[in-house]
Amino acid sequence: MLRSLFAGVSGLRNHQVRMDVIGNNIANVNTVAFKAGRVTFKEGFAQLLQGASRPPGDQGGINPIQIGLGMQIGSIDQIFNQGNIESTGLGTDLAIQGDSLFVVRKGNQSFYTRSGNFQVDALGQLVSPTNGFVVQGRVYDNGILQDGIQDIRLPFGQKVSAKPTSEVTLAGNLNASAPNFQGDFNDPLDRALPINERAWTETQIAVYDSQGTKHDVKIQMWKTGANEWQWQLDPMTSATRQSFETGADPTTNPALLSAPPAGYEILPANVRVTSPTGASYESPAAWSFSAGPPPQIDFTASMPADAAIEVSYFMSPTSADPGVNTGTFTFDPTGIMTTNITAGIDFAVPGANPVQVNVKLNGGVNGLTQFASTSSTAVLRDQDGYTAGSLQNFSIDRFGLITGFFTNGTTSPLGKIVLADFNNPAGLLRVGDNMYQESANSGSGVLGFALEGSQSQLTSGALEMSNVDLAQEFTSMIVAQRGFQANGKVVSTADEMLQELMGIKR
Repeated sequence: MLRSLFAGVSGLRNHQVRMDVIGNNIANVNTVAFKAGRVTFKEGFAQLLQGASRPPGDQGGINPIQIGLGMQIGSIDQIFNQGNIESTGLGTDLAIQGDSLFVVRKGNQSFYTRSGNFQVDALGQLVSPTNGFVVQGRVYDNGILQDGIQDIRLPFGQKVSAKPTSEVTLAGNLNASAPNFQGDFNDPLDRALPINERAWTETQIAVYDSQGTKHDVKIQMWKTGANEWQWQLDPMTSATRQSFETGADPTTNPALLSAPPAGYEILPANVRVTSPTGASYESPAAWSFSAGPPPQIDFTASMPADAAIEVSYFMSPTSADPGVNTGTFTFDPTGIMTTNITAGIDFAVPGANPVQVNVKLNGGVNGLTQFASTSSTAVLRDQDGYTAGSLQNFSIDRFGLITGFFTNGTTSPLGKIVLADFNNPAGLLRVGDNMYQESANSGSGVLGFALEGSQSQLTSGALEMSNVDLAQEFTSMIVAQRGFQANGKVVSTADEMLQELMGIKR
């Protein structure tokens, strides 16, 4: 009598455990990367009333006689099936497609998680928002991957040094229908003739020195024959400007200018005289220029007393070979350049290394061509220099590579997120906050990178959803409820039988 009572109680107790697991699953239906649990039962201890006997020669054997004493929890399993991927658009959100886990660390203690809703803290560390544990990986220093697994830190405010320009490539089309240039190209008056406006083109090329300062170099081209063009590089790139007031009557008081720094010079064409009334005196006919430290400007024409002088410092070429800055190139009848040309330009920069640039004038349809067009233009296709910059933003690809985007338009790798694989991920120990730890039956984590040592891959801007199946959970809830009711009926019936037993003696 009591055996049935205790068997029913064991059923009540363990179906309640199953209901607890189902309730936990449903409660975490929207928990990021939650893995559902499952309860399995096993038969409890069975009491042996009579053992089995071998069959004698003239009759059959007898089976053992046992009475079960209820049921027990067989296992509570973690279902590590892949959850659906939900797009969030947040760059620090990561979803794992595969069986791997992220590695996070608190001090010297490692934890593992499938939840990739990471954030950047005040120190630039990539952390789990639930507890501040830091995501682990390998970091880059100046583009070089460092050894050892360590905290992922995004160095906001980090500077990337400037790279001086060493190579420039030009492309574009020169108008085959343009007339030949007439006159002296180096004479500004000849270049202003209407017929010459269609016969020449000028392009400014931005180059950078070793400090990241930008300088504009001009390349000028003018047509000299049916399929022939002349070109020249002008290395006089503007560096800085200074303004000087003329003071009293500028026609009698020459303006003294500060001497330019080493490597620079002031050319007469780079001195502009203006007045607030709108009058402009840019023509050298209005003044005469005398070089020397400091330069001096003598005005030969009358102008207002409130005139102002604006001076541009320009760099001087240091190349000893003038032929390296000028030349001729030709086109074949199809409009393709017959030879590739590499022009050189070399000029000094105060406080920085000299700028030495190779300017490539290449043929082919992706280089310089001569086709019939309404205009002639040569444009900068590519140059390998850039100024200094600081980290502005970052992105994470499917390999876990964190790439930084800098304000100067360059990119650089910052780190690589590491993943851990386990022989038995269901054997991991839950410790709360969506975190796991190794257990005796999970095995040790094998570290690797997404699609490199690990078969998993990452999806940036997305999160893994809970793998709880509500339909399955509600069905399991009905089964657990009915099992609980049935075991409750066993207990109540056994109680009634005990009452009848107690009523035999009245």
